Amino acid sequence: MPFGAFFLSMKNRYVIFYGVFFLVALFYAFVNPFNNSSHMPGCFIYQNTGIFCPGCGLQRALHAFFTGDFVLAFSMNPLVFLALIILCIDFLFLLLKWERYRPVPPIVNSHAALLTIAIILFLFMILRNVNSEYLEFLKPLG
Repeated sequence: MPFGAFFLSMKNRYVIFYGVFFLVALFYAFVNPFNNSSHMPGCFIYQNTGIFCPGCGLQRALHAFFTGDFVLAFSMNPLVFLALIILCIDFLFLLLKWERYRPVPPIVNSHAALLTIAIILFLFMILRNVNSEYLEFLKPLG
């Protein structure tokens, strides 16, 4: 068990998580990974193998999402876009104290849901590397 887990209630853990989420949002709202001089690292897997991993386009999707360009965010990485929407809805429900409607706790507390997410990520990685005109939307732009 991690240090300090006894002292943090589950609600406090979510507050810390969303605090970090907010700091990441601020960072990506002001740092532009599309700019070559931003010194943001590229995808290690893509640079060394030429294979798009499930996270390719993540930084650009985060920047586009947090600056309000949702179409570009979706085109960079559709799964990250959907995850960000779910996290924003969960944060809103946390603020409104609608605990029973929150989407994240049932996902995190279920082994079947986590296994399903792992399978979706694996299939997403395979499908975004297939050369087909029907699956081009899964590849990040640029």
